[in-house]
Amino acid sequence: MQTERPRPVSTEVMALIRELAYERNGQEVTPETRLLDIGFDSLACVEFAALVQERFGLDVADGEVTAVTTAGELATVVDGAAAAGLRAPGVPVGLGRFQGAARRVIGGAIEWWFELEVREPERMPGAGPVIMSMNHESALDIPVAVAASPRPVTFMAKKELFRKPGTARFLHELGGFSVERGAFDLRAVEVALAVLERGQVLGMYPEGTRKPGVLQAFLPGAAWLAVKTGAMLLPVAIKGTESAMPPDRKVPRRIPLRVSFAEPIRVEVKSGPASRRKEAIRLTAELRAAVEGMLAAT
Repeated sequence: MQTERPRPVSTEVMALIRELAYERNGQEVTPETRLLDIGFDSLACVEFAALVQERFGLDVADGEVTAVTTAGELATVVDGAAAAGLRAPGVPVGLGRFQGAARRVIGGAIEWWFELEVREPERMPGAGPVIMSMNHESALDIPVAVAASPRPVTFMAKKELFRKPGTARFLHELGGFSVERGAFDLRAVEVALAVLERGQVLGMYPEGTRKPGVLQAFLPGAAWLAVKTGAMLLPVAIKGTESAMPPDRKVPRRIPLRVSFAEPIRVEVKSGPASRRKEAIRLTAELRAAVEGMLAAT
């Protein structure tokens, strides 16, 4: 008979919050302390959720972790998870079930409609977990990336795409799962970790949102996942989709598209939150520079 895991006490949770407080400046962390005042940003939130799961076996992804404002409120979220006995799920059932057939159909349609050039696809590692990190210019980016990748890709897609049941079902079968933009979606992070633990390819757009023609700052989520799991980071640049299908068009123009693969970035697993954070920030700059260089190439 499995023994019930003891409910974490507030002192343990508060100690964890202090561990992840990056800008304390000598400030004592109490239940009334505002999280923003101690540098508890979105990356700290995901570290907190991961450590709560590791240390206490609890899933707080549905506990509004990113909505709380004080250390005490954050501890209350963990108390609620303990009372509910929540556990993190793995990869959703049926995710990517028909990906093989769908990739063939999508690949054929894209090759028929566009002149698709794929540069250095052999740089995709043949096995093991990989995070395919791409710029984001158009709604075409997902099908083009799926068609260009030598391996099946399970990808994050913005939550808005899943509002219609038919589209949601298609994306799910293709290998897409939703992520809420503008927030560190902890449930999406859990699915991403499960995908990488299976040794699969995870597709991500580190810009978070798209602005055609402009490569925006990269968010550290892709790099953090790599540092957490040891997955390789694969920079990928997609060019031409912003012209082929701008926001005001429903039918894409027939113009050349290009997908370029860079050399994969090997990543060393870091065990501590502080070292993970530092390395994720460094890798994010390296990742963006690689994508920017490929976009500038003729």
